[in-house]
Amino acid sequence: MWLWLACAGGEVAEGPEAPPHPPPPHGPQHPPLQQGPGNHPPGKPPAGKHPPGPAVGGAEDLGASWRPELAQTVPALATQPCPDADGDGFVDAWSCPGLASETLDCDDADPAVGPAQERFVREGPFLMGSVSAQAGADEGPVHAVHVGGFCMDVHEVSKQAWGGQGSQPVEDASWQDATAFCAARGKRLPTEAEWEKAARGGCELGANPGTCDREDLRAYPWGNQAPSCERANHSQVGPGGPTLCTADTWPVDQGNVGPYGHINLAGNVWEWTSDRYHPAVYAAGRIDPGGPSEGPEVRGMRGGSWNTFSTNLRVANRFNDRVLGSAVGLRCVRSPTTPTLEEVEPLAYVTVSGTLTRGGKALEGTAVYVSAFDTRDTKGADMPPPGMSPVEDVRFTPSGEDAMPFTLELPAGSEYLLFAALDDGSGGDKEDYKAASGSGGMGRAAQNPVRVDGPVDGLSIDIQALPAP
Repeated sequence: MWLWLACAGGEVAEGPEAPPHPPPPHGPQHPPLQQGPGNHPPGKPPAGKHPPGPAVGGAEDLGASWRPELAQTVPALATQPCPDADGDGFVDAWSCPGLASETLDCDDADPAVGPAQERFVREGPFLMGSVSAQAGADEGPVHAVHVGGFCMDVHEVSKQAWGGQGSQPVEDASWQDATAFCAARGKRLPTEAEWEKAARGGCELGANPGTCDREDLRAYPWGNQAPSCERANHSQVGPGGPTLCTADTWPVDQGNVGPYGHINLAGNVWEWTSDRYHPAVYAAGRIDPGGPSEGPEVRGMRGGSWNTFSTNLRVANRFNDRVLGSAVGLRCVRSPTTPTLEEVEPLAYVTVSGTLTRGGKALEGTAVYVSAFDTRDTKGADMPPPGMSPVEDVRFTPSGEDAMPFTLELPAGSEYLLFAALDDGSGGDKEDYKAASGSGGMGRAAQNPVRVDGPVDGLSIDIQALPAP
């Protein structure tokens, strides 16, 4: 239900006569995508249901994310000799990694593989993370990360490639199936660092190609302009609630183009990474990081999807499958590098429970969702900022009674805001999409904020009807 609640940036008044009122989040429209040097045109995004006017908010401001100590030297890489063993007109990426990505062949033994299928991302540093007003606490500190050269699929894996029909991306892939799919092709899922470097670009692309500089903190795969329906397939929210750019996924060969030529790294479908998710793994000096070596099997996802908000399109935005409420697909990487697993204190999840009510009315509908937001992300406010993702989001079947229990598993050691939303059975259909979450009302825990150092019980959330638009 976070798709609706994440835009609730205003006050939630108490009492039956003053139900929660979610004001609009952000994502203004801008002119069509401008192609950068070295990018091939992705084709015009399909026509679809566009918002009637600008939504609220704007582009991510990364001005506060730069620090002089982030400057790192970009190593010089070989540009010759450059064999073309398969005669396809593109030279071997691993022999000449210093050349432009669109000239390089990721598998010089196979003429069916070229830069139209896989794009090379050169070895070297990039700037990972964000501490902007739109960033979550898990995105900092901003730090320089060194990543070895790798090749990433230009497109998200299509339904046809997955074993079905259609040029649209697969959007129901499990992490296990995604891992197996890549392995069967001699590849693997990207790490979070590899994915973010492909989406943001390395330090060789900034004002000074020999070092990391301010210009290397690009907010989105296309640059720093705010998301729009022309740039990415996602959901924009205005006073009337969420409105989709299109009511479905775009074909995998249509959409925004990243700094190395990859298509739709922002929007369309979330993409799996190989890492275990951990909110506090970022630190200076990381080289080919692969996430925690041990801990819960919670996996990272990146990029946003057709029914998520503008803030999820930021290259630094982190997500995980504890809040798997949207379409998720994949793309694979080819790399000789074995990611380095990192030694961090594993996350410890504990039980948080309570009771849901609906002002004396029966809890009836399709689903009721309970979400928890870390107060480090809400930055002291009693509601989450527009577009902020929760730490946990759980779906329950309404009991039909006037009260029902709920249980969450949350990482110990933090403070949370808990909210609930009731889907009364309307919306959620791609043929006539509207946000179903909150259609039957919303509410928040009477005990907010809730400190979780160990198991917590006795919480209470009363769901109230939303005001008429």
